Amino acid sequence: MVWLRKTLPRNADGEPVMDAWLDAIVRLPPNARGRVCETFAAVTEPEARTLGLELAELLLGLRMDAPSVMAGMAYFAVTRGELRGGELPCLEPDTAALIDAVRRLSTTDVLAFADSPLLSSERKTQAGNVRSMLISLIDDPRVAVIKLAERVVALGQAKHEAADAQRRAAREGLVFFAPLAGRLGIGQLKWAIEDLAFRYLFPAEYSKIASLLVGRRAERERHVEAVRQDLAFRLEAKGVHAEVHGRAKHIYSIWQKMRRKGIGFASVHDVQALRVLVDDVEACYNVLGVVHTQWPHIRNEFDDYITNPKENGYRSIHTAVIGPMGRMLEVQIRTHEMHEEAELGVCAHWAYKGHDEGEADKANWLRSVLDWHDELNDAAQAGGRAADGAESPERTFVTTPQGHVVDLSVGATALDFAFRIHTDVGLCCSGALVDGKPTPLNVPLRTGQSVDVQTSEAEAPKREWLNPSLGYVTTARARSKIQAWFRAQLAESNIRAGEALLHETLERLGLPADLERLADSAGYDSVNALALAVGVGDQLVVDLVHDMLSLENGQDGSQPGEPDAGTGTLHDLTLTAQDRNGLMLDVMAALAELSVPVTSVNAEADRQHATAVIRLTVLVPDMATVAAAVERLRRVAAMNDVRRTPVDAPGA
Repeated sequence: MVWLRKTLPRNADGEPVMDAWLDAIVRLPPNARGRVCETFAAVTEPEARTLGLELAELLLGLRMDAPSVMAGMAYFAVTRGELRGGELPCLEPDTAALIDAVRRLSTTDVLAFADSPLLSSERKTQAGNVRSMLISLIDDPRVAVIKLAERVVALGQAKHEAADAQRRAAREGLVFFAPLAGRLGIGQLKWAIEDLAFRYLFPAEYSKIASLLVGRRAERERHVEAVRQDLAFRLEAKGVHAEVHGRAKHIYSIWQKMRRKGIGFASVHDVQALRVLVDDVEACYNVLGVVHTQWPHIRNEFDDYITNPKENGYRSIHTAVIGPMGRMLEVQIRTHEMHEEAELGVCAHWAYKGHDEGEADKANWLRSVLDWHDELNDAAQAGGRAADGAESPERTFVTTPQGHVVDLSVGATALDFAFRIHTDVGLCCSGALVDGKPTPLNVPLRTGQSVDVQTSEAEAPKREWLNPSLGYVTTARARSKIQAWFRAQLAESNIRAGEALLHETLERLGLPADLERLADSAGYDSVNALALAVGVGDQLVVDLVHDMLSLENGQDGSQPGEPDAGTGTLHDLTLTAQDRNGLMLDVMAALAELSVPVTSVNAEADRQHATAVIRLTVLVPDMATVAAAVERLRRVAAMNDVRRTPVDAPGA
């Protein structure tokens, strides 16, 4: 190892900069270390050596075997023509074959295909090409892992490429490689690909969230550390031996949550959560009991992936509670073994066990990928918004009235289902029967349900379908079809509709309807340009909240209300709804999802007309949270309207 250390690059103090990498090599079997070092010495071109070291370090971190690490070390030298597998004695046939297989794994056609409608007789799409490529991986799962790690390195290097090359590599990462890493359960690579790709596709959003994370880091870390210590103390008091850690949420997932729920950064209260590691399964449930005893549990925010593991083998308990200071707190509970599997995925099952051991298990892992390939259809439909479609590898399976099984992404609605059946079915959708009962189009479907879409030639898409806060569509396919329909309408019609939507939203939030100033603040040349963008769905109204607020008070997001110890401002909301059992409970649960504290409540019921009026005062950090709360409350069943009462309004 001494001769290898001499060849390493040095820092300003003359120390080798790859000591951590050398320490990782020591974890390899003794008979493999020498071969890896020989491979390193054979790569002399500086850039190929640097990239090879980075790739090999990733593979070592994933506990891959020696041939895989050697393939990573030599990969860039081979692709650049410096080395040939047959000319390098240390590259055994196994390693050379891995390099060759990874080189052949091209993504040229991954983004080109677009899925046909389910009921169409034309099924000639390039999805078959992707399927064939995935089948080829079954022979050796190491190929997939090396390729994924290579994509992480390549995306990191894309900062030196032209913008078009950056965007294409990023779209491939989000559409194909990040979901593949998720399917294989390799969290490390999935998160790395998503964040790197997001940085190229949405640089402004990436920079904004990154800067906000830095700005709130000290306060967030103090809060999380206090809660961590509190939980650790309570577990110890109950005799539960556990490690409690803060868990940072990566930038892409924060952005996804903001878009999915239509909320601002200040409302993402699980930017850092807690992860509890224990020795056995019994202890997992003991921890869960302590957590739910200590803090109120948020309804519908609990998943037991230990009893029901994900398709990729992921096991853990996820729960969310209302923690100290009324903030939502996410807690993950798992054993140490489960945590290793969550980080390493398929790699954790066969690291250092030899390529031939557990071959059937490896094939089973990769065969599950074949069932996932249809998810690429939604992602490909997203075009420039590739990020919208690259999400969870899980699926929801529902049936048509004729008994045909249709698979959808988790969280998909009856409207998503309609567009999955056929574009015309979605465009003419007037309602849906789920298990024979009328069901709102924005209610998520569950596996095993039967869905019957109601259509009418007199129906047409509604612009509220494109509002992410209302949850009508979650798939990129449905969103793109709706937007295409609106774009096909006359510009004048879209402009009128966009203006009407802007006025309605401003009125609901109690903000001034000065569209000229709003257009200028949002960077549009005219009111018509702004209204057209809103009308066709390119500009989400919820994203204009900050600009709307600046029109009212010329400040940066804080509405003048009654301050509360510097923690936020008070806002009055008025809700009108059809009176029903459980209405108030559902209203409070909706606000709890956003971690919005309620300081006062007044409710009146009109029994003669079966209506109810609820007046709430909520404490929020900014106006974006108010807008998110209003939109979320509008989704409560039987809700007619939700409005913010301006502070200076009569009777406020």
